[in-house]
Amino acid sequence: MYRKGFALIELLVVIAVIAVLIALLLPAVQQAREAARRTQCRNNLKQLGLALHTYESSTRVFPPGRVVYVSASDNRTPSAMSNATSGQGNCFSAFAQLLPQLDQGPLYSQINFNSGPDTAANNAIVGKQPPVFLCPSDLGLKSLTQGGNFVGVTNYVLNTGNTLPVSPQNPGGQQVTGIFFENSAVRIADITDGTSNTICMSEQTLSSPADPQATSISNGAGTWTGGLPTSGFALTSGNNNTDNGPELVNYPADCVAGNRLQLTRGNRLLYGAPGHTMYNHIRGPNDRGIDCRGGLPHSTRNAYWWSRLSHNVATHSRHVGGVQSLYCDGHVRFVSENIDTAVWQSLGSRNGGEPISEE
Repeated sequence: MYRKGFALIELLVVIAVIAVLIALLLPAVQQAREAARRTQCRNNLKQLGLALHTYESSTRVFPPGRVVYVSASDNRTPSAMSNATSGQGNCFSAFAQLLPQLDQGPLYSQINFNSGPDTAANNAIVGKQPPVFLCPSDLGLKSLTQGGNFVGVTNYVLNTGNTLPVSPQNPGGQQVTGIFFENSAVRIADITDGTSNTICMSEQTLSSPADPQATSISNGAGTWTGGLPTSGFALTSGNNNTDNGPELVNYPADCVAGNRLQLTRGNRLLYGAPGHTMYNHIRGPNDRGIDCRGGLPHSTRNAYWWSRLSHNVATHSRHVGGVQSLYCDGHVRFVSENIDTAVWQSLGSRNGGEPISEE
């Protein structure tokens, strides 16, 4: 008598069928998980939009993109006040101001706004990480430490517009066209292009502490090899020192191999600065070119140097094909990385009067 059972060939066929089914199922499972992550990311932006409008309803303006206090004695020359801080160069981001509207009142109350976000006075709180600032699709790591703690990071960044400067006091007198910039106080009435046609925030991917395009990496900074893409942003030529900070005026010629590479994209959510919490609409979503910024990073300087802060930092995400963007009326839309550049730039300005065609 023969025992009942599977022949070897039958067993192999069953295994092969199971393997095929798993191969077919895994992409569907991964897509479902990414869809859930994208939904959570969208909800985070909606929360931030609600917080923005709650803030605006009580103050009649959106929070400043970064705060720089300039003392009355500062005459805006290079040697004013011997290059000391003008008043209080605190540079807190709009996110710091929004914490109470995000149910983060206890964290807000611990911030020492009489000092800078990157000073010892705030070392104890910079590592706090409100979940609303994290996109679950980004598995990036915190790469920067302050006072022995990793700093809080953000996957959501503030739109400064479609021009290079961050300060309206920039030497060339160029308009800053976005919603959030140095000492900004933008009202809804100032968004003459329409709140449904103007983006307030978009996404940003976090830097990798082991970016292959950087050499000599130390605490979030290295030297750019010239390779692309990179998860960091380069400083302008002549900016590898502590004495001056030339503005960015000629992209990408001001950002070349050998320049300092800041591996701090998305780091310091309390700090209002390009790359950290700010981006602009000069280049499209997920652009693979080098992000770049001018002006001295994390410095205590007078108004002359502050005014040189400038950047060309694009928005990036881990979502396939584009980024999530929060419009100023509070709605969130997924924007394709193939969007026409002129349309994208139009969505970045508050009062340019540009026609907006279908995306």
